[in-house]
Amino acid sequence: MHSHKTTIDNTSLYFIGDVYGRLDKLNDLLVEIDFDINDPESSIQFVKLVFCGNLIAANPGENIEHIALLTLIKEMVDKGFAYCLLGSNEFEVIGWSKHHPITDKPYLPEIMIDNPNELSQQRPIFIQEFDQGDEQLFKWVDWFMALPIYLDFEHIRAIHACWDNNVINQLNPYLSIKELEEHDNAQSVSSKSQANAVHNVSLIAPNSLSQQFWPATFDTSHPLSSLMANCLNYPNLQLTDTHPHQQLSVPVVIGHYPQDSFPDIQNEHLVCVNYNAGTEDYPLVSFAWHQGRKKSIEVDCAENAKLSLGEFCFIDQPSADEHIADGVESLFEGLIKLLPEPTIDQSSFEQLTSTVIHCVCFDWDPLGLNQTVHSRHPYAALIEPITLLALSQDSEQLSAYLAVIARYQLETESDNLENHCLKIAFKLTRLAKTYLD
Repeated sequence: MHSHKTTIDNTSLYFIGDVYGRLDKLNDLLVEIDFDINDPESSIQFVKLVFCGNLIAANPGENIEHIALLTLIKEMVDKGFAYCLLGSNEFEVIGWSKHHPITDKPYLPEIMIDNPNELSQQRPIFIQEFDQGDEQLFKWVDWFMALPIYLDFEHIRAIHACWDNNVINQLNPYLSIKELEEHDNAQSVSSKSQANAVHNVSLIAPNSLSQQFWPATFDTSHPLSSLMANCLNYPNLQLTDTHPHQQLSVPVVIGHYPQDSFPDIQNEHLVCVNYNAGTEDYPLVSFAWHQGRKKSIEVDCAENAKLSLGEFCFIDQPSADEHIADGVESLFEGLIKLLPEPTIDQSSFEQLTSTVIHCVCFDWDPLGLNQTVHSRHPYAALIEPITLLALSQDSEQLSAYLAVIARYQLETESDNLENHCLKIAFKLTRLAKTYLD
């Protein structure tokens, strides 16, 4: 019996979200993950990409390069460096390009639009890039039709919009089970049916829709129509508690649903990688799943897999530690500016500063340097704020300053850090009090 699963051994998978025609963002992301199909020493030796559909844009926008993008992705798929799923935007182009064998009208406009005068305005922007009858359009439509509806790597799965086990089980009989299917070229091709012409022999990926079933896909009275709609264009664009993904037991990666937050998993079994890459200031996001790492910690291959073992990657991705450290620095700079001017003379201030330096460098000393401060010393910029906080006589703020700086900026890992910082804060405030009396 044919299996709809794909075996990849210990290969790491990088699931890439909806690209929306942004070749520039894809190229930047490939550089970020060191993925170069022309360099055998790059990450291609242990990484495969998985595109989660919507390679093409649904709406006009800047910097869209459809043909160059599709050419690159198809080359990576053909050479075995990547997988690519069918997305809702590609599905729509198929529906507009393929014609009903009797009426010779495009499937989707015939189903969806009552007013024929609106057809030209509703055509997908991808189709609008081609002249009528352009063979290049039909070449790409054929490729879209050969893309898999889902991918099941056993330990993790991917689909464009919605994984519902009942739907997948009903859909499987309609899916291809051969790597290569020959299209029927024996029929004559008239100008009337040119949009239905299929070109030569093309690779048909396992789990793509078998060619003979495509007409049924756009027949709303056929069960296949609702099955495909569920997988590619689930009616609810919100990942709510009633969504079928709440019943998942094996992790699933999806696109389709535009996210407007910092990339994170939805839960231990679901992650969405669509972060509005079509919008200028939003990133193209990937999610890395390292099967070898998961096996090394002896997690069951399917039932107990956890998406928290994966990691996101995108351009200008901030490190959480660095982001927090920068925020801490900014917050404390604002705090120091609000402190009252010291009420002691300059000589006394310098004497107190000298005492603070010794205490910071030899008593507090979270890095264990045990050396006095100098211009490039990591504590140098901290001396004045600590002195001012000591003069403010607020041991709570000073202890918080010492602890947060040590933990997040100096990256100290000590179980007794907070107590130690509290002790130093009390010592410094009492020393400063002698200069205020």
